Amino acid sequence: MKTQLKLNDPQETRLHNIIDMGLGFSAMIRLFDKGTKRKLRKSMITMTKKVFLAKSEEEFKRLHSEFCQWGKKEIGLARKSGTASYGQIAKTLDVVLKVAVYYCHLPECGKSKQLSRWLNAAVDRRMMAMLKKYYPKAIEPWPSAIEQVDSGRYIKIQEIVRKFINERHNGSITPVQFDDIYWEALNRPKALPTNE
Repeated sequence: MKTQLKLNDPQETRLHNIIDMGLGFSAMIRLFDKGTKRKLRKSMITMTKKVFLAKSEEEFKRLHSEFCQWGKKEIGLARKSGTASYGQIAKTLDVVLKVAVYYCHLPECGKSKQLSRWLNAAVDRRMMAMLKKYYPKAIEPWPSAIEQVDSGRYIKIQEIVRKFINERHNGSITPVQFDDIYWEALNRPKALPTNE
């Protein structure tokens, strides 16, 4: 069943388009079964609206966890049998929320500023490997891929991201900014020097 848009509602259309951008930006959607992508998108729109109304970080964490638990049961994988891992759903959600809240300032600038402090880093395997070098015994064993991340490891990784931010950045950045900075540093090839 397709999600019905109200054609006369530009804000609703904007949210749908931003969710689509976030899903594409996450690069995770390719992992999920074609039959579950529509279901994921529809639930992501509902979830994002709930996050916009969150009154506390605890409420945000509860909503985040509920969504990831739902996704573990409902979102199938494209190339393997079974369903997505907690880490795969969490990373997808974290990227979508970063795009909607941090980049697009939804639902409005004041609330976006509050929510941005609560958002988690969309940690990938390279970020986990980097964090492992700084905190080798923090998680045993450290996952080498996002598909190995369960709810307990996910929470611990987010705690480690915040510890890293406090120790290496004097608490001056948020987890979504950590995500942007270290994704860029670890995933983009170094620019070649020019003669200019």
